Amino acid sequence: MRRTLAAIVIAGALVSPAAAETLMLAKSYSVSGTNGDGSSYSGTLALQVISDTTYTVRWSIGGTTYTGFGMRMNDYLAATYTMDGKPGLVMYKVEDGGVLRGLWSVRGQNGSGTETLTPR
Repeated sequence: MRRTLAAIVIAGALVSPAAAETLMLAKSYSVSGTNGDGSSYSGTLALQVISDTTYTVRWSIGGTTYTGFGMRMNDYLAATYTMDGKPGLVMYKVEDGGVLRGLWSVRGQNGSGTETLTPR
C-alpha cells in the first residue's frame, strides 16, 4: 500500500504544470475557422464530459447550434456532428496552453475547413 501511494505521489510530481494543463480540456472555447471555400466564421464551443475519454460537443456558429459526440485520445480530440442532415467529422490536436487546432469535413462537400478553439 505504501509503495503504491509513493509511486502515485512520484508520478504526480513528474507531471509539470504545463503538461498537466494540456491534459485537461476546457469546458468552453472561442471558435474561429474557415470553410472549405475559404470564408471565415466564429462562435463558441462547449464540451461536457461523458466519461474519461468521451464528450458531448456543442458548437454555436452564426446563430445555429450543432451538437456532436467526441472522443479524446492523448493529444487528439475527434468529434462527429450533423450539418444540414449530413454527417461531419473534425479532428483536433491539443496544443500548448490548451488551444485545439483541427480540420473538418462534411459528407458530400468538396474541400475541408480549419478550426481553432481557444479556451475562454
